[in-house]
Amino acid sequence: MQIEGVLFLAAGFGRRDEPLTYIRPKALLPFGDTSVLGRLAGQICSVCPRRIRINASRCPEALLTEISMIWQEDMCELYFEERPLGASATLARHANIMDTGTWMVVNTDMIIEDFDALGLVEHHRKTGSNWTVLTGDFPPDGNYSPLLIDEDMKFGCGGIQRTHYWGVSLMEPSIPAVAAKIQASGGMFSELASRVAADSSRLTACRGNGRWLDMGRIDILRRNILSGGSFIHPTACISSDVTLNGVWNIGRGCILGSGTFLRDSVMLDGSSLESGTLEESILPWLCSSRDGEFV
Repeated sequence: MQIEGVLFLAAGFGRRDEPLTYIRPKALLPFGDTSVLGRLAGQICSVCPRRIRINASRCPEALLTEISMIWQEDMCELYFEERPLGASATLARHANIMDTGTWMVVNTDMIIEDFDALGLVEHHRKTGSNWTVLTGDFPPDGNYSPLLIDEDMKFGCGGIQRTHYWGVSLMEPSIPAVAAKIQASGGMFSELASRVAADSSRLTACRGNGRWLDMGRIDILRRNILSGGSFIHPTACISSDVTLNGVWNIGRGCILGSGTFLRDSVMLDGSSLESGTLEESILPWLCSSRDGEFV
């Protein structure tokens, strides 16, 4: 089964994850032996997209490199947004690109543990929908705006059932075309969905399985990163007398000095724990810590 393309939404300044996102976007945060973006890209391979497109505001070349590790470079296109436009406006800008076939539109600030991309495409085609969204349970913490659906799992036209949008949509060309026509600038569900529904398009929700993890909230980020399990990048340099306890994620080029202690923590690429301890914390990209202080 094949779709025309995938549009990764990776623009934005990642303000909820600051100060971590001062250097790199949240799509490049780690999860297990890959990144958030790498994990999503790997899960989508099953639907064999012909084209890959990603929008970006920070570190565009790094994001393009990340998806080029999954797909051939000539399949991948970068769209730079100096100022993040928002999802609806981005769709409007890409309407001439998304004018044929089915496109998957994917947020890059979350992890879906059991993302069945192939099953979502099958559901989309079986229902004959113009726009299918993946939804599921709300996370146990946080205050997320609900997507309202009716008893037939349709959205955009009222409904009282509350569900959580999991950041993945399948769209036919008519959807970005409407976004371009109305010059949509608001949210996909506050503005675009109601206008599309008024045009008698079929808008359907498909329920997913597993868990949805928010990688855009700094207060729960460490816990969600570590749910991917312990990982040490092969290029990390770790002294023989280092103590590792609990769960950890130690990134590319990280350094742990002699006698250091690390527990339930994340070291982002290029960071160094020169001395002392790192407990229940995240050491930002390219930062060094000595005896609990940044240096």
